[in-house]
Amino acid sequence: MKFWKTLILIFIINTSIVFGEIKTTDKIVALVNHHIILDSDVRNSMYMILDNIFNVDNNALQHVVYYQQILDQLITDKLIFQAATQQEITNNYTQLNQVICRISNLYDMTLDQFRAYLYNTGLNYEKYCTQQYQDMLKINICDRVTYHRASILTNEINKVVNKLEMIDFNKQFKLRHITFSLPIQPTQNQINTIECFARLLIKKKEFNKNNSIKKLIRLYSNKYILQIIKVQETEWVSWKDMPIIFDQHLKKIKKGDLIGPILSHDGIHIAEVQDIRYKQLMLPITKIKAKIFGVKDSCKNVNIVKQLLQIKELIEKNNTTFDIITKEKLKSMGFDNYEENIIYKDLDDFEPSIRRALITLKNNEISMPMHIYDGWYLVQLMDFSILDYTAIIHERAYLYLLSKKFNEIMKYWIQELRSSSYIKILN
Repeated sequence: MKFWKTLILIFIINTSIVFGEIKTTDKIVALVNHHIILDSDVRNSMYMILDNIFNVDNNALQHVVYYQQILDQLITDKLIFQAATQQEITNNYTQLNQVICRISNLYDMTLDQFRAYLYNTGLNYEKYCTQQYQDMLKINICDRVTYHRASILTNEINKVVNKLEMIDFNKQFKLRHITFSLPIQPTQNQINTIECFARLLIKKKEFNKNNSIKKLIRLYSNKYILQIIKVQETEWVSWKDMPIIFDQHLKKIKKGDLIGPILSHDGIHIAEVQDIRYKQLMLPITKIKAKIFGVKDSCKNVNIVKQLLQIKELIEKNNTTFDIITKEKLKSMGFDNYEENIIYKDLDDFEPSIRRALITLKNNEISMPMHIYDGWYLVQLMDFSILDYTAIIHERAYLYLLSKKFNEIMKYWIQELRSSSYIKILN
């Protein structure tokens, strides 16, 4: 808990400095409402691009352009974080832990080894975690804004559906999905930079099929890449649940292939196909949104079932949420390694004991404590829907259109934030 308090303090004081301090007298270069942006914030971000990616001449004019572009992006970030604070939007620290664990696994390191690795490359672990938290927060609030502001008509969905190729729902994949995050409204140089790195990985993979994407990333990445890389290791996932950006590649790919690079609103994507199989899918399917809350390695805690029952009773009696209960009660109960995950997938894909519990629950109802994996957990049914083939295709078309409208919605939303804010650039 002490670490996360430190992380929150760093985020509140200054959410932009990720690397070591520049050894010059710092100065304020912009005011964004009641927050400041420092010259070192801009230069740290700018130098990471110039030093690690671009082979640029010492062109003073070009550096001025980069500086202005980075400053503009930092102003946008400040406005987004302020909007998140006003709307009381925060991240789940369990998810942040998972993000960092997946990145450390990508580099074949334990968390302690990864912390040391960051230090050796010139990165501070706490500030690195802050950066990851910021990226998650930006995605969170921008996705919410897009969802609430998007106007998608039925005829738009039908047009997309008519163009979609037939999806083989019986085809399943194991993927290592890598995302290189981009700023909101990235410059073309930033896009080109990451695409160039992604193509380098793909070229090296094609040259030697025995090279895994993990090995190549460890070999060629630098501290700039470290800051923006995200990874998702999927178990068997059906084609219908794959990100729609991969659709045009899924029909022809083979085990070991690399997909990408693909530019999307949330970054540049590549995916390594670790395996492919066929499994009969019975339609219609029941799609479940569930929250799973519990404590890892809790088998030896003789009081764990009683404590989870107390949490269940508190939530049901007070008509409150896991988030509020965790903030108020978990510390006093000694739950230092609790997990809280929201999972959205087919009912048949859940672990059997969870599946049996979900079948008996009504919306927002919480299960009795159950032993799953390596601990005791509660399961809450948040929502469910029953989908046939047509409904699934229309859902994918909707998500495709939502992604396509992201940049336009962000453009107008950020304009609104700027027009309603006090922003001053200082010479």
